[in-house]
Amino acid sequence: MMRNGVPKLSARDAVARSYPSWDHGMADRMIAWLDHCGYAIVEKDDQGHSEATAHEDSARQQERTH
Repeated sequence: MMRNGVPKLSARDAVARSYPSWDHGMADRMIAWLDHCGYAIVEKDDQGHSEATAHEDSARQQERTH
């Protein structure tokens, strides 16, 4: 997928690029560890909002109306 003419990295590639020589094995272990700890990697939409952000915004809006 491309965004503003720049290819979008997968979560695995984004983590792997943090290590020398794009270590995909280390990226896989890091993602597995995050998952084990209860974290999730979510993609953002074109405006930079994630699904989690949209859910939090919706919850805040409901609190204001009650």
